[in-house]
Amino acid sequence: MQDVELAEDGARGPAAARPGPAEDGSEGPSTIGLWAALRRWWPVAVIVALAVTAASVASDRRDAARSDRIAAVAGLIRPLSTAPSVLWRAGGSAEDDVLAAGGALVVVGPRQDEWRATSLEPATGAARWSRDFAPVALSGTEGGGVQCPHTGADVGVVLVCVVSNPRPAYTDGNGASRGTHPVTHQVVAVGAADGAVLGQWTFAGTPIALARARDDIVIATTGADLFVEITRRRAVTGEVVWQHRSGEAQTTAGVARVEVRPRLVLLRSATSTVLDAATGTVLFSEPSLSYVLTAAVGDQFVAWSVAHSGMLHDATGAPRFAVPGFPADQLANDGSATDILVIDEGRSIVGDEAATGRQLWSAVTALDPVLTVDRQLVLAGGSRVGVLDLQTGAVAWSRDVGGSLVGQPLSDGALAVAMATTVDGSAQIEAFGLRDGIPYWSLAMPDVALSMSAQGGHLLVHTVNGLVALG
Repeated sequence: MQDVELAEDGARGPAAARPGPAEDGSEGPSTIGLWAALRRWWPVAVIVALAVTAASVASDRRDAARSDRIAAVAGLIRPLSTAPSVLWRAGGSAEDDVLAAGGALVVVGPRQDEWRATSLEPATGAARWSRDFAPVALSGTEGGGVQCPHTGADVGVVLVCVVSNPRPAYTDGNGASRGTHPVTHQVVAVGAADGAVLGQWTFAGTPIALARARDDIVIATTGADLFVEITRRRAVTGEVVWQHRSGEAQTTAGVARVEVRPRLVLLRSATSTVLDAATGTVLFSEPSLSYVLTAAVGDQFVAWSVAHSGMLHDATGAPRFAVPGFPADQLANDGSATDILVIDEGRSIVGDEAATGRQLWSAVTALDPVLTVDRQLVLAGGSRVGVLDLQTGAVAWSRDVGGSLVGQPLSDGALAVAMATTVDGSAQIEAFGLRDGIPYWSLAMPDVALSMSAQGGHLLVHTVNGLVALG
């Protein structure tokens, strides 16, 4: 672990006998038969050795491919065969964010007088590069900061950050300085390998949502008129891919919510709207006072209201069938159970057949759904962690971790990993078998832990003193 800133006696024996006929005329011991056997069978031995080697290589490749698949899912960590240890520590602040980009870990946060991004080697914590983006807000100013949107999966070879410069404290909430100058935000795209600037451009308005969408960025803003504008742009050039303006203004500033999923964009404001994330096409829209909530389910979505309950809509927005409640909101989903629609009904979890809406099972539990991996649903709540088998709807196991859970459990596909704090404030990370709940390992954290996360498959703990990488 390292800290980062960031007897032989010489006698001759009898002469060896030459191969030849024995005195009685019969053929005696000979190495001819041995060498003949070796000549006959050595190809078999070589083939067996090659087969064993090939099988080992194939197994290693399968394990590596599985590890990469798991790491590509936001919220999952690379498989842990044994208890992890501390790889490195990086000092920082509670305002720091960390994301995976181009195979590295990038820490973004205030350093001295500047907002800085520093790229670190995941295994050692050694710095690759560092770049300053904007000044830290001083007294008499407000706002400001740097956000580099991500989901937890590696964002790829381009890191995109939105820089909001501090503004005088007397500006209004929509960014107008003395009522004349709108707030302008700068988008900076840098190479994940070296931190070199690839492009930069600006946009105006108050951001209410920022999200990566492959090589693009989706930005939702509101202005003085309280209408919401959602725009998808090329991350490097700022070229507009599509743009949507809400049909109605918000009734009150700050109430609009925009959620960006891989295939859908959901707007909850005066109008509830669902957009196709790739094209910006409106798939669903309900006017004000309809009180409709929406939730994405892959490329489909559920619209729910008190008056009409829930309805699943397909990727075109067409209604399919009624559902009893709202889809479970999960930290991670590896796509292993797309045939089952998981509904969270509060004190129970319901599994419906995704193709027909037919109820398959119902499980009563006080725990909340957290993530899906290998057709297992990890549950958590209070001081307990458990797993529900999505095939049968049975709660396979539930365990008390001995303290209050910090954040949500993670998984590497074989284990459920949870962090809890005890009454003295110390933190403990516990790992349980995904399918049986058997305790596998436990790791005490010496620092006061604030949260645990998976970034690009790497297991990280955020503490009051900075970042701790485990592996």
